[in-house]
Amino acid sequence: MTVWTEWDPLEEVVVGDCRPTYPGVPELDKILSETKEDLDNLANHLSKLGIKVHRPTIGDLQPNQVYPIVPRDQYLVYGDCIYQTYTSMQDRYWDGLCYYDIFAQLFMQGHNWLSQPPPVLEQLPYQMAATPYHHEYKNKLLWHTATMFKAGDSLIVNDYGPGNQNGLDWMERNCEGTLVKNVDTKQDRWGHIDQGFYMTDDDTVFCVDISWVPQCLRNKKIIELNNRTFKYNESVKDIQQGNKKNLFTWLEQWQGLAQDTAFESNVLVIDRTNIVSSIELPEVEQHGITVHHVPIRHGMFWEAGVHCLTLDVRRNGSKRRVV
Repeated sequence: MTVWTEWDPLEEVVVGDCRPTYPGVPELDKILSETKEDLDNLANHLSKLGIKVHRPTIGDLQPNQVYPIVPRDQYLVYGDCIYQTYTSMQDRYWDGLCYYDIFAQLFMQGHNWLSQPPPVLEQLPYQMAATPYHHEYKNKLLWHTATMFKAGDSLIVNDYGPGNQNGLDWMERNCEGTLVKNVDTKQDRWGHIDQGFYMTDDDTVFCVDISWVPQCLRNKKIIELNNRTFKYNESVKDIQQGNKKNLFTWLEQWQGLAQDTAFESNVLVIDRTNIVSSIELPEVEQHGITVHHVPIRHGMFWEAGVHCLTLDVRRNGSKRRVV
């Protein structure tokens, strides 16, 4: 039971989840109810493709806890190991409770499971995505696993991404593969690596433009899409226009980051000829790829495409040299 790449045939996956309401915030009801419908639809679509789907368990919410919609940020399955990290966003601190049953089941089936030491919660206003980097937290271990791209015996990592050096050091010391630090792309971009490119096999890279592709992959076949899509949904427009009464402060802070994600590249690769995307990608289909279009109506609101909303936990492939 291993995962060595982002593109070997997918056999088992986690899909995020939420409830259709959030206590005390009725303004989110429409967004959450439609997000719940879309996540369920994504899970059902993957099941119909023959992929085993896991969903997180949502119990009693802790103060300011958000729903486990985006598993990609704090969890990575690489080789036969589950890596669990903690981010600087304290509302995500309790995510692990929601995924515990899934990871425990995978552990009993043969996966290893490593977790960063959890940071002590601060008695401060929650630090949200407007200040994601938090390198000043020198006494904590903080990292986003969405900064990492699985490429055979190597993990490509945006080492300027959200987290701190302690968190990156922990990943490097515990990782089964070689960390290849990607320091050559534009440093002012949000550090999640799945916003600009993906691969469908060992030799083919799809990208928004070549500037998003790590230098270590530029000897591959590069297919530039040059078609970035920024279609803000109603919820994001409401925030931008100031219609944000009683919404959490972090919703205000997230709206600017929506411009940094190219959902053309934030896709889940099923195998070398099939991907799942939240937007239609006719340009990709011209290259012999079947695009399974599963709309996520509030993707911009959550800053998440299909890759963000899922976590691959088993693929049919081997450890090998790609980079």
